[in-house]
Amino acid sequence: MSEASRVWRVDVDGREYEIEVDHSTWSGGIEVRRNAEVVATGRLWLTAKRFEVPVGSSTALVEVESAYAGFAARSELHLDGRYVEPLRG
Repeated sequence: MSEASRVWRVDVDGREYEIEVDHSTWSGGIEVRRNAEVVATGRLWLTAKRFEVPVGSSTALVEVESAYAGFAARSELHLDGRYVEPLRG
């Protein structure tokens, strides 16, 4: 599992959402899910990837970037411009 693979839970409009990022270190593949539904996919190469994910009346910004000279990756989630702490990571 990559360091970029993380899970967040956020409450928007009185409803709880789970945002999950799965990243494969070997292939660079990224899958972003909202409540278990795939909402975005991509591949991490040399530049960071950003995904906008609708969450109720808000938008979450998920960013996945290379770390440790490309040998790993990390991810962050921001909701309405505020950093959200992951559940695991």
